[in-house]
Amino acid sequence: MRCVYFRWPRSLAAQLLCTYAAALTVTMCSIAGVIWFVSNQDAGVTEQIKLRGAAEMIRKSLRFDSAGVPQRVDLPADLSWVARDFATDVKYRILDRSGGPLISSEHDSIALTPPGRPFDPTLDVFTLASGGEKLLVRTEPILRGTQTFYLQIAVSERIEAFSRLLTARMRVTEMLRFAAASVVLVSIAVYFTLRRVLKPLRETSIAAGRIDAHNISKRLSTEYLPNEFLPVVHAFNLTLDRLENGYNVQRAFLADAAHELKTPLALIRAQIELDGTSDPKALLRDIDRMARQVSQLLHLAEVSERQNYVFEPVDVAMVLVDATDYLRRLAERGDVYVDVRCPLRIAVLQADRGAVFMLLKNLIENAIQHSPAGGVVAVTVDTDHLCVRDEGPGIAADDLPNLFKRFWRGARRRNEGAGLGLSICTEIAAAHKWTLTARSPGYGTEFTISFRVDTGNPG
Repeated sequence: MRCVYFRWPRSLAAQLLCTYAAALTVTMCSIAGVIWFVSNQDAGVTEQIKLRGAAEMIRKSLRFDSAGVPQRVDLPADLSWVARDFATDVKYRILDRSGGPLISSEHDSIALTPPGRPFDPTLDVFTLASGGEKLLVRTEPILRGTQTFYLQIAVSERIEAFSRLLTARMRVTEMLRFAAASVVLVSIAVYFTLRRVLKPLRETSIAAGRIDAHNISKRLSTEYLPNEFLPVVHAFNLTLDRLENGYNVQRAFLADAAHELKTPLALIRAQIELDGTSDPKALLRDIDRMARQVSQLLHLAEVSERQNYVFEPVDVAMVLVDATDYLRRLAERGDVYVDVRCPLRIAVLQADRGAVFMLLKNLIENAIQHSPAGGVVAVTVDTDHLCVRDEGPGIAADDLPNLFKRFWRGARRRNEGAGLGLSICTEIAAAHKWTLTARSPGYGTEFTISFRVDTGNPG
């Protein structure tokens, strides 16, 4: 049996892999979108954060002399060109207590103040127009022993917007690259993980393909299977149990049928071989017995197949009348009276009319054959059950468990039947989801069919 690892769209592995990759891609793209949106919506907050970061960098790069006075700013080599090449967009000042410049990114510079206002160290953030550009200025104090100095950092709006846009694009680009790499790596990991996880399932599938009529007793192993597949394998094993049981029953049935037919055939052959001494009546009796056995075998095979049933609304009372009319001659011949007690109206059941007729006929016929001359067969029916009771010798308690077995015939039987009538009744009752029981209180035997009123189709 071939096992296809990936077969879209029915492959579980392919669906899981694609779903996981799609979910990861959507997540990464959503994060990138959020980053882009936040970068453009919270411009003011972003500018403040960057100003504080720039001020902190200047503070760390500040160098003092022995008296504690700022002398120079040693920016990192990769950032020293910013203040030089973007002098109109990036500015910084180191001021004394009165606002006099000590260090500046520009020559001949003065403290950065709002237009027309003197230096105010308490004004930590303000905007300023310089050289046609709008600057955002931040002022922070620098404490050095007992001395206080002030750091001013200014960044233009245009370079801030450019930096924000560049940063957002870089983040989004890096996020998308990370997403692509993650999808590839995760897909590879999921692929090999699924191969390992589904390996027991593939082995189980191969084992199932090897089961046939020659090894029907073999069952699928549930070892190492994922929990999600255990119910399927258990259900399959239960199906095999039912199939094996049915196979064994049918094999035993065929053996019993062959045995039952072999005896009358041997008797007929023996009588024919005895020239001039054969008894025509005995031959006819054996032939009738064989015909009855074959007929019952055919009926049993028919009622054992559920697809042969046609369920429709059936009035059990009307079928009961037809069955008693059919058996009237048999009852008159045995001088047995059939007493039917049925209410005028009972619920209509969903059933197969032909099967119900056969069920009632077999039960009543069996009761007639086991009742003595002058006896009464009582048939009672209502909406919940149907009961057939004879006045025969009854059935021993040890024989009751064997009553519905195929080909079983009790020691007190009064006919030469094949022992299949009650087996046929059992199959019909089971197909309708009814219950057929028998009891023998010591005098006579009572068969009871318990059925439920149902407007659905039990088949």
